[in-house]
Amino acid sequence: MEDNWESFSIESGEFQMQVIPNPPVALPVTALLFDLSGEVNLYNSQAIRENLEILISKGYLHFFLDLEQVSYIDSSGLGVFLGTHSKLMKQAGYIRLVSPSEKVRYVLELTKLKSLLQIFETVEDAARS
Repeated sequence: MEDNWESFSIESGEFQMQVIPNPPVALPVTALLFDLSGEVNLYNSQAIRENLEILISKGYLHFFLDLEQVSYIDSSGLGVFLGTHSKLMKQAGYIRLVSPSEKVRYVLELTKLKSLLQIFETVEDAARS
């Protein structure tokens, strides 16, 4: 499976989301690693949701989201992650959050979503689980 990954990149203000085409570790054939940076908010969450839904329809069922450079996340961003998680679980897939920034980690803990979404310190740890 391979697509034009540029078409799945999102840039909105300071926010960026892009597929890392050659991840540093071996991932399942149906997996993608994304690098996110900036703010995940109402203004870009719909584009994130749409891109992930297109990729799910193409057969990608395992998403690794590197959140190390994400400075802020609001409820709409959390909703995208939860909705994607729910959709993927029904198809034996998953979403894994990797290396969330301190601010994102705080929001995940505050909202108790840390217990629902799998969080890992590194892509290697996420790929091994």
